[in-house]
Amino acid sequence: MNREGAQLDVAQLVKDARYAARLSQTALAARAGVSRGTVAAVETGARSRSLDMLTGLLAAAGKQMKIELEPLDDDIRQALLTSAGDTSAADDLSMTVSLMEGLVNLEYRFEGLAAAAVLGAPIPLTDPVDLALPEGHEAVSWLAGLLCTGAAAVTPMGRTYPLGGVRSPEGVARLVELGEGGQFLLEIWLRTFLVRFVPAESTRRAVLVVGEHAPLRVQPLHEIETTDKEAARVLRLLREQAQDARG
Repeated sequence: MNREGAQLDVAQLVKDARYAARLSQTALAARAGVSRGTVAAVETGARSRSLDMLTGLLAAAGKQMKIELEPLDDDIRQALLTSAGDTSAADDLSMTVSLMEGLVNLEYRFEGLAAAAVLGAPIPLTDPVDLALPEGHEAVSWLAGLLCTGAAAVTPMGRTYPLGGVRSPEGVARLVELGEGGQFLLEIWLRTFLVRFVPAESTRRAVLVVGEHAPLRVQPLHEIETTDKEAARVLRLLREQAQDARG
């Protein structure tokens, strides 16, 4: 159990124990010598739980806890060992890149958790994949050309339906203008990308990863940010390991 889970699962632990014993909140409270309101507050997380309170409620439901210690982030370390050498994320993404003719000639980069997955993090490669394109005529012309093939569709961020008629740099400018934060969704070959144009100096900072079908440019590990707590644990450990490897 991870640290976040240990805090969040206590209420569910009491509830599960009560359900297993087929007791109502009133019956459990009577057995534990507390009020029904106390049981309800514990099960909803509205009240903090002392260890004595928790063990008392569990005992009243005929259960007891067994707590074991493990090294910090041991679950993440095991996942990293298991996934060592796994290039499936890079190979999967490189298949789509190989079909996006001309993208490999741009100084683009994949960002966020997609970049982390390509760099070896044991996290899934999910849609949409964050894609940063360098500002400027070259990338705009590439996107307009891709859309002219009819193989891709674009939807301004915050809108429900794809935007048609994007066949020129002017159309791309309108696409960016309509999207929240200048972002838009690019759907091509059963994959969705969340695209934005950024200064070229940002996309130049990239790590090159060789995929099975095409090379990939991804955001450096130390720049990747996430609000996902589990993914943040993975990233922290990967950074620590990278620092240790550098000595």
